[in-house]
Amino acid sequence: MVVPAAIPSTRRNRRTAMTQHAFYEILTQVQIDHYLFQVTWSVASGESCILWICDETSMQGFEALGRFSHFDKRDILEFIVRYVSNPSLQEEISKRRFEHHLEHLPTTVFEEIDRMDFRQKEEAFRNLFNLDSVIDKAVDLGWKRRIMAKKFHPDSGGSHKSMTIINEGYDLLSSGKKTS
Repeated sequence: MVVPAAIPSTRRNRRTAMTQHAFYEILTQVQIDHYLFQVTWSVASGESCILWICDETSMQGFEALGRFSHFDKRDILEFIVRYVSNPSLQEEISKRRFEHHLEHLPTTVFEEIDRMDFRQKEEAFRNLFNLDSVIDKAVDLGWKRRIMAKKFHPDSGGSHKSMTIINEGYDLLSSGKKTS
């Protein structure tokens, strides 16, 4: 499925930019506080629809928040209200997204990071810990490191090098230091 690229940050463009993608039809739009939501449908998705989110205060475009098996406006609106008002739901979704992110990491990610110079590593660590998504900031860095350790620790089939890189990334990101 095609995911929209970064959308210009003006309010008007944020609301209409997805209509410029020929593959999508906007079924409904909702705004609650600074959150914009769009529900889209495409031929490729069959009966299901995608819920997109954009936080006007910090996002440049929409991110896919979830998929519904069919379009039921009431169910979707109830979910949106729960999402906006429930930090534990936001955290749960963020955790699931992070675990999905780990499942799709390239097998060479740790070797690639190891070969980078110090300045390139901060961005690579932000990607490894999935920190560039506003949705995924609901989960703390320590939890993400623990989940990666369970998956990449030498006792779990990982390597010493992968754990060294995970810990280096955690230390750099949690200290707030900039590499530039």
